[in-house]
Amino acid sequence: MKKNSLALACNLFVLCFSLSCSQFNDHDIHIQVNDSDHYYKIVAHFNKSQTRNVERYMDDKIGRSNNMSFVNTRIDGQLSLDDHTVFYIKKYPGFVEIKLDKDKNSDEAYYKMKSMGEGIKKVLTQ
Repeated sequence: MKKNSLALACNLFVLCFSLSCSQFNDHDIHIQVNDSDHYYKIVAHFNKSQTRNVERYMDDKIGRSNNMSFVNTRIDGQLSLDDHTVFYIKKYPGFVEIKLDKDKNSDEAYYKMKSMGEGIKKVLTQ
């Protein structure tokens, strides 16, 4: 009987610990920006509840002017905008990755993507 009680207590402790860790990690924000000679890249992991704010920001920044929306989408591929900007994007709830090849895009495209990356950081840290 004591072994069963001890095993039950240990299992409950592990379960409570696991649940508390998963709840804590859901509120973490991790943003990584790499700006090298050839690429601009931003990777952001964030709380899924902030996804709609990020999507709306992306719509405001580049979506509307290109007749597209990022709201309620999952994307994993290369996008081409009306101004010939080409970039890779992977997006799903709680995650955004954008990678722009500077050699294949104009300086204007680079500054637009960099500005959007900085804006995403602000949206996530407000």
